Amino acid sequence: MKKHRSLLILTGALAVLVIVYLGLGSYNRKQEQKEAETAEANTVTVTDISDLQEISYQYEGNDFAFAKNEDVWYYTKDKEFPVAQSYIDAMATAFGNLTAVRELKETDQLSDYGLENPKYTIHLKDSEGTETTLYFGNAVEENYYMTLNDKEKVYTVSGTSLDTISYEWNDFLQKETLPSIGSVNLKQVTITENGKQTVYDSKEESQKEDLAAIAGGFGAASFGTCVEYAVKDEKLASYGLEENEKIKIEAVYEDDDKKEQTLTLNIGKLDESGSYYYVQLDGSKMVYQMGKEVVENMLNKGE
Repeated sequence: MKKHRSLLILTGALAVLVIVYLGLGSYNRKQEQKEAETAEANTVTVTDISDLQEISYQYEGNDFAFAKNEDVWYYTKDKEFPVAQSYIDAMATAFGNLTAVRELKETDQLSDYGLENPKYTIHLKDSEGTETTLYFGNAVEENYYMTLNDKEKVYTVSGTSLDTISYEWNDFLQKETLPSIGSVNLKQVTITENGKQTVYDSKEESQKEDLAAIAGGFGAASFGTCVEYAVKDEKLASYGLEENEKIKIEAVYEDDDKKEQTLTLNIGKLDESGSYYYVQLDGSKMVYQMGKEVVENMLNKGE
């Protein structure tokens, strides 16, 4: 009888605990929802531009300007410039949907916030031709003072809103990429230099060590600084990339689908520092720098 009574007491206590737990969970969810609704109600919207068509800004005397044509961003100073679309899309999102940490209710002179001569000035234009100008002034902890258009209101906005801004055109450039090539999938390499061809084949047992060294070069290869994105034929000689000067590497490899592909890379001369070679994908107009050691491993000239 006592055991039965104890079991009933334990069962009742457990039921109470479950009810309390469920009640607390429901309370917490309501609190979270309330806090989210309060945060949303207190959000200060600075810009809400859904269809940006132009973005330009000035920084320390440098001008950067991008516009959209059929959903593709281009550099307005040079339409041949290969723009990294994701970079500008991120910028459009950051400035087209900008919220403030807070709006200053009482403000002093603009110069007190660094807004008389702003550090950053960003111009936006949407598909209807409406223009918006954002001005960013002094930093305040992790935020910046900012204002827009007629400069009547002053806000503080998160410093992360400026993370998408860059000051070098090379940062906006969409580089070409190299396929993944290593000792596992590299099948054959043909190097043409001064009219002479040297062939390395994975089927040749005596060449496996050489091919492994070459594969190591390909495995570490990546394009460095782009020195020309639309090089003219008459300028190829300055990079050692004229037809009779360049070294040509043709690599036959297997892609992820086990299909044979061929990569052809042109190697020019060393730059003035002696640290980099000028290189170019065959048929491309883009010229890059690539580390000396990597290139020489690809050419099987490594020490």
